[in-house]
Order: sequence, then structure tokens, then C-alpha cells
Amino acid sequence: MRRRAGAAGAEDSLEELIRGRIVAGIHVGRLSAGDRLPSYREVADEVGSDLRAVARAYAALERKGLVQVRGRSGVFVAPQERVGGRVLADTAGWFVDVLREAWHRRIPAASLSAFARECTAARVVRCAFLESTVDQVESIGAELRDDFGFEVCSCTAEHFGSRSAQGGPPREARGADFIATTAFHAAELHEAAAQLGVPLVVICINPQFIREVQRTLSQGGLTVVCVDPLFAERIRLVAGEVCTEGLRTVLAADRGAVEALDLSRPVLVSVAARRLLHGMDLPRSFPDQPMISPESARELHALLVRFNLEVVRGPAD
Repeated sequence: MRRRAGAAGAEDSLEELIRGRIVAGIHVGRLSAGDRLPSYREVADEVGSDLRAVARAYAALERKGLVQVRGRSGVFVAPQERVGGRVLADTAGWFVDVLREAWHRRIPAASLSAFARECTAARVVRCAFLESTVDQVESIGAELRDDFGFEVCSCTAEHFGSRSAQGGPPREARGADFIATTAFHAAELHEAAAQLGVPLVVICINPQFIREVQRTLSQGGLTVVCVDPLFAERIRLVAGEVCTEGLRTVLAADRGAVEALDLSRPVLVSVAARRLLHGMDLPRSFPDQPMISPESARELHALLVRFNLEVVRGPAD
């Protein structure tokens, strides 16, 4: 029987979700060849999917050389071929697809890097990221700078709306090409963006980040080390229906409590807390997922390309 289009799309998304986790884990060193992966039932229970759909996703990834399915023994990370000692074969395959798409658009392989620079580095794109917790300002601000290449001016403020009413848009937003914030402050900054005539990007949290937090909480608890206790409350909110009694907060200012942490247990350390605790023995970043969602990433990339191509091609184009 042929699968319906909707079901096929859902299974493609499930395969991409599992693939993304594995590739990210290998890239950051959390996963190695031979490591056991979550079972069919664990994945199905976590994402609310059918066992058969999970089995088909793992089978597809096995055909692509990313996993090994060993019957009742489980699913394991397959040995990964590396190109030049560092690039995963999976990543090389992705770039082959990029080159093929460029070929369809009559962009020669030798010209692709120059075209990419035109789209992303022809000018500096300035982003004003405004949020009320220093932890999110630094965490998301770092992703905006490091992953997208924006020049980021960020600040924390409790009442953007009242500041705007008193003296126009927030000072930090003036001169920016666009404003970014989270859903917690979208309504407050909508008018400020309109006054400045710039786009407003409401950044959504990555569902994979949320699922990793939920999974960890359901398996025994999570400690959040942060600067502002409001950040831990935000984590509690995104965890949703998952029992959050196991969510513990440790403030970075309490170095004694941080030093006493059991690092064998899951710990989420915010970027701001990691900066304040520089030099201390801290666990590596958790989860191994960006905070910015794929949908928000697409919107941010679209702005990056738009602003750069306006410089290269000129407004008449």
C-alpha cells in the first residue's frame, strides 16, 4: 500500500530529526562509532510516533551508512568515513547535493564560494537582540553572531514597551538592520520595529532543544546553572507537560554550589554562567542542539541574504 503524502512527510521529518541528532553528536564528540542509540520504543515514546515509522527511519539511515541495526542488540552508530581526516561522509554527501543544486542554477562549482560570500558577507548586517534575561541575551546572541555572522547589539531590559513610549524605540535598536527577540517580548517590540522601519524577527526555541530537555527531565532530572533565575523558569515553561519537579536551579554567583555539582548528572550551563565561571571544571554544553529553531534560522538566513544581495545587486534589482 502506498503511504499517504502526509504520512510520508512525517516520516521524512522523523528521519531528519534522528539523523540531525546523530550527526550533531558525532561532530561535537558526544557520539562515536559503536555507541548505542535510543531504541525504537524510546524514540517512539519521546516523539509520539509509531514504532514502525521509527523502524523505517532507522532502516533508511542504515542504508545511508549512518547507523547499524543489529537485530535485538539494538541500533548503533556506524563507523564514519572521514574525508581529509575531519569531514563526515554524511556532510560531504550534503555538500554534493548543494553543488548539484548550484549546477541546476548554472552556478559553477568554482564560483560557488564567491556567490556564497556575495549572499552572506558583502556587508555587515546589524542585529539588535533584546530580551529580559542575561542568560538568553548571551546564549541566543552568541548563536546570532557565531552561526549567522550578524553584528549583534544586545541588551537586557524589563520593560521595552514603557521605554519606547517614553523616548521612542530602545536606544540599542537604533541603527540596526533588524530587531530580534523571543515570544516573551514580541508584542512590546512590534511598534518599535515599525517606528524604525526594520523587520522584527521573533525567535522560536528549537523543538529538538525542548525535546532533549523534556527527555532529560523525564529520565531523572536536570540542573540549570544560570545568572538569572528567570532563565530556569523559561526552561520550566518550554518543558511543558513534562514533570519539572526534577528541575533544579543553581545560580552562577553561588560558586560553592556550582563546585558541589555532580557532573556525572545532566547539567545545563548557560553561556552567561559559563562566562562568569570561567576556569571552573564545567560539563560540556548541553543539550547538543542550538536554541534557535530551524524555522527561525530560515527567517534569519533570508534576511542575511536579502541585505547582502541588496548591496551587491543594487536596489533596482
